[in-house]
Amino acid sequence: MPAAAPLQTSPARNANWLLALLILVNVLNMVDRNLISSFGPQITADLNLTDTQFGYLTGLLFVFFYTVMGLFVGRLADTTHRPRLIAAGLALWSLLTVVSGVAKNFLHIAVARMFIGVGEACLSPASMSMLSDTYPQQSRGLAAGLYYLGLPLGAGASFIIAGVFGPTLGWRNCFYILGALGLFLVPVMLWLRDPPRGSFDAPQPEAQLAANVRESLAQVWQVCRRSPALAWAMIGAVFMHLPIGSAQFVQLWLVRERGFEASEIAITYGVLFIVFGIIGSLIGGVLGDWYQARFRGGRLRFFAIYLLVTTPLIISYRFVSPESPLFYIAMCVGFMNFMAFFGPVYATVQDLAPAKLRGITTAVLILMSNLIGLGLGAVATGILSDVYNQAGVVDPLTWSLLTVDTLAAFTIVSFFVGAHYWQKERDAIAG
Repeated sequence: MPAAAPLQTSPARNANWLLALLILVNVLNMVDRNLISSFGPQITADLNLTDTQFGYLTGLLFVFFYTVMGLFVGRLADTTHRPRLIAAGLALWSLLTVVSGVAKNFLHIAVARMFIGVGEACLSPASMSMLSDTYPQQSRGLAAGLYYLGLPLGAGASFIIAGVFGPTLGWRNCFYILGALGLFLVPVMLWLRDPPRGSFDAPQPEAQLAANVRESLAQVWQVCRRSPALAWAMIGAVFMHLPIGSAQFVQLWLVRERGFEASEIAITYGVLFIVFGIIGSLIGGVLGDWYQARFRGGRLRFFAIYLLVTTPLIISYRFVSPESPLFYIAMCVGFMNFMAFFGPVYATVQDLAPAKLRGITTAVLILMSNLIGLGLGAVATGILSDVYNQAGVVDPLTWSLLTVDTLAAFTIVSFFVGAHYWQKERDAIAG
């Protein structure tokens, strides 16, 4: 029997260029996804939407199609040319972003958001799979954290766009321009080469490729049964996404119940999101890798400890006066927590999933996080706000957001349990 090829330990050639391009596309993706939230006051007024309808637009309607299609796309990411898959999704979501700009009522913009979700589902499963084939295990936390810099850069930019260009161009023209930029990048993705699979992983038993999505899901289920650490990482991700879903209402909350002017706070919020979101991504990526190399429990325990320390500030954010420095400190810590999540958790999932199942495993993680966590978090926040408002509760959005924040505390428990099983699995491998 021939000797196994030596395991590569340094990034593949052009890995950093690939990462930079995927970050750029992810930035555009996040601007596209969050622009509706950034223009929340304008869109709800223009289309005469209730908070519940806005919750469906930013949550369940978008997320359902995004996550369900993600399962099919995740399997395609394991079997087809991944850059071309991303290009197809980019073309679809950019075209439907243009269509969103002509919406006249809830139904129009809801249909557009559904198909935007279908297009955006193509990006992360294929991107994370490619990055795992261009970076070794010890660098994947940092690579994942850098890739997810697209989130603060994109979400922050969407608020800045709303604040700077909204008053002059209007929300509709901003959607037209964003869609055109996405279509411009499609040929670049079509030109990109697909990296070879499994170059940075130890040899694994040859797995029979599933014939369809149902069989692929069954394979992921079996992997989760063998690896409780993977299962608990996914459960923790669900709880973590509850406040991410409720954050779709943050612009409405800041304007309605904290007295800010819409354009002014959108710019401030966007800038702070970019700056402290980047810091959070680097904390999660760099320190997560550093902690795993030196301490027991891996990246999951690192992030659980991090959340345990910062959660009291997040709760205080809902009560302190906007005139207090603590208000902005807590806001910035929230941005950091949000972004510190992706590097440790996504890198851990990539490490625990077999190389040939990474695309579909990432899709399952996205489905659970977004459909259950983000989707229900946004819809529940909107429904609770309308219910509290009808009941005469003062500051109904504040209390609905606080309710979701409290549920998110189960993230800490989940990651501590996941870290326990991660260490047990690692000890078993070590013998």
